[in-house]
Amino acid sequence: MIATPAEIAIAPHPPSAPMAAGGADPHRFDWAEAWYPVAYVEDLDKRQPNRFTLLEQDLVIWWDPNGAAWRVFQDKCPHRLAPLSEGRINAAGLLECPYHGWGFSGSGTCEVIPQQPADSQAIASPRACATALPTTLRQGLLFVYPGQPEHAPRVTVPIIEPVEQEPEGWVMLNTFRDLPYDALTLLENVLDASHIPYTHHKTVGKRENAAPMVLEVLTAGKQGFQGVWPEGPRKGKLGTQHTHFVAPGLMYHDLTSKQFGRTLTVVYAVPTRKGECRLFARFPFKFASKLPGLLIGLTPRWLSHIGNNRVLEDDQIFFISPGASARSGG
Repeated sequence: MIATPAEIAIAPHPPSAPMAAGGADPHRFDWAEAWYPVAYVEDLDKRQPNRFTLLEQDLVIWWDPNGAAWRVFQDKCPHRLAPLSEGRINAAGLLECPYHGWGFSGSGTCEVIPQQPADSQAIASPRACATALPTTLRQGLLFVYPGQPEHAPRVTVPIIEPVEQEPEGWVMLNTFRDLPYDALTLLENVLDASHIPYTHHKTVGKRENAAPMVLEVLTAGKQGFQGVWPEGPRKGKLGTQHTHFVAPGLMYHDLTSKQFGRTLTVVYAVPTRKGECRLFARFPFKFASKLPGLLIGLTPRWLSHIGNNRVLEDDQIFFISPGASARSGG
């Protein structure tokens, strides 16, 4: 019996032979062979299909009430390629195509063809199935695997390891934004902490804090790198900063200071279309006292979004192309 992608995604334990993200070829990184976040679960609407584009592939995210799980399909009905994201989740709990009403279960199997004659077996054809992608939920994010479905259980999901190792006591702020430049440009920018005093002067930096940044690379390879900046930001006033990059799209700075406790700056750079990406930014804090965490918890999410977007806009002028600026009305 061959497992469907949906069944592969919810396998309780991966096989004993793990596979590195990017595929088995040591000289090439296959971007499809990796897990990518596509949404914060709290932002998804269970009542209707949600659309997302990953690696230039249109996807539909939907809640399967029969399987009690989030599903992700290619956003096209196998019949006439109509976008399933324009359909609905019907009373039977099936994802229903808006064009002819074909209905699909969580595995992608076609369960209903309203126009099918009583003596027809078209519904049983493999060509009537929607294409399901493996999914998994980790740390409040829905991840999707766009590569070969059978590889998904063997590839590690890129998560925030410090939060996983010590789950208690963190306060987390989350935001996301679609950006008019590619994922590699975003990653290069956020890994480069030396630009902060100038680009982000009066938001999260000050020009007078500019100083040499000497990062010692501890490990490096196809799967990413780890480094340490012994002096750390603000001319050593905050303490040593550790930086982690997990290929292809996760990076985080890890800093512990007397003033603020332990602070992580986490960025997922998710390639959507050519020259575009979606940023998922997460800011886990672990404070020595409870008061700062309580204050953050009382801050409306919209207010933190305003501050985060202001910081992102400090950078954007350097990376947006003139053509993209014209299209966006800038």
